[in-house]
Amino acid sequence: MSLLSAERINTYYGDSHILFDVSVEIHENEVVALLGRNGAGKSTLLKTLAGALSPKSGSIEFAGMPIHDKPAHEIARQGLQLVPEERRVIGGITVHENLKLATMTAAKPLSYEEIYRTFPRLYERRNNKGRELSGGEQQMVAIARAMIRDARLILLDEPFEGLAPLIVRDLMQVCQELAKQGRTILVVEQNVAAALSMASRCYLLNTGHIVFGGTSEELRARPEIMNRYLGVAA
Repeated sequence: MSLLSAERINTYYGDSHILFDVSVEIHENEVVALLGRNGAGKSTLLKTLAGALSPKSGSIEFAGMPIHDKPAHEIARQGLQLVPEERRVIGGITVHENLKLATMTAAKPLSYEEIYRTFPRLYERRNNKGRELSGGEQQMVAIARAMIRDARLILLDEPFEGLAPLIVRDLMQVCQELAKQGRTILVVEQNVAAALSMASRCYLLNTGHIVFGGTSEELRARPEIMNRYLGVAA
């Protein structure tokens, strides 16, 4: 079942045309990777889907309802959560207080116990302030804030950037577990191998155009596409 459908999206920054007739479809309970070189328009697409940017034309439906003309806070309340590249963990308050803030505008927040079962490291660090956390721990908090709001679709923007390989592995396992629990994830990631290992399907963006859409296996079977648009071999 389609959870999110975007049709022929065109998004601008001022006079600069960034996304050109972009169409994507995300189904329930799947992990989808959005790949492309720096500047391809990946973050712009996530922000457009989340309502942080308004498309100039095109349509976006989430859970069967049009959202392309809705403000970001309304889209978030419907269950679509963006975890930005910057993480935006509040440094002056504790991990638990960061999570508590996220529950304040959630219709049916998850329990803290459920969050801490998923992220036992955050339970250990629950009384530490945000600025005392490692990069991996801050990323866990950012994802946990989306989870605790009972998000149906989580948009992850570069979640593994700058993290150690062991932390990347742990976060990949969390993302896969979330999908098993019924969450749906769209992930933007420069680590192509990591993204393809956790995603069942993928889209490839190049200068604002979708140049590939299919399964991860189909993309791996097209090394010429991976080399041309990502600069990597299969």
